[in-house]
Formats: sequence, C-alpha cells, structure tokens
Amino acid sequence: MHWVNCVFALLFTPLLFAQTTKPDPAKFDRFVKEVYKGKGKKTMAQDTRRYAFMKDFFENRIRFVEGDEEKHKLAGYQRLSQVPLFDHYNKGLVRDGSFDPNLFNPFKYQLGFYDQESKIIYVDGTKYLIVIEPQKRGGSR
Repeated sequence: MHWVNCVFALLFTPLLFAQTTKPDPAKFDRFVKEVYKGKGKKTMAQDTRRYAFMKDFFENRIRFVEGDEEKHKLAGYQRLSQVPLFDHYNKGLVRDGSFDPNLFNPFKYQLGFYDQESKIIYVDGTKYLIVIEPQKRGGSR
C-alpha cells in the first residue's frame, strides 16, 4: 500500500501548489442555456434537482489548474480531446478551438459529473488540467 501513497503524492502534490482558477458563477445560466436546448430546457429548469446539482458542480467541484505542459503530457491523464461532447439537447455544439478557463463551458463535455472519484483531464496543447472533485454521497438512508 505504501507505493500507492507515493504515486498519489507524485501525481497530486504539484496540483496543490499550482495556480488554480474556478469558473465564474455568473456564467452558469448562460452555459446551461448553450447546452440544454429544446426539451433540455425543461430538464434544467431552475426548480429541478438537476439544476441544483449542476450548479453545485459548477461552483464547488470543478477547477482549472495551470502547470507544466510537459509534465501533464507525460502523466497519462485523459485528454479533453478524448472526452465526448454532450450534444444530446443541442446537436450544434462544437469542440472549443482553444482553451480559456474563463470561457470554458464544462457542460458541453461528458466530464463525469456523477463520478465518485476525483478526475483529472489534460487540456491538449496547454498548461491546463481540469480537476473534478467527486460527487459526495449525502443524506440519511
């Protein structure tokens, strides 16, 4: 089990000291509207559990970490170019041609919002990683 701790330290310690950016909460509704068109509008209405869940994800569970591009390439992280688009409600969605953490709409991609473990995705050709904290299981049973 000791080697697992060493691997964890090698992969995650640099993330603790890198520059981190979080999404701008004021952009949440605009990003949702871009992805959830047609029947999707009802799915993401403000009074739904899904809306509350996605808002929590956007405000608390995703961040963008700027670091060393060469190290990111070698770390073996999943690449954003390999993540499918979430175009179920908007067939006109296209992949971003460049990456700006202030303009990135995470809802366009199938990033694993419901995963129970942390996820790190390398943004191809940049210094950025997208770090997604796990969904917390809560409530009483």
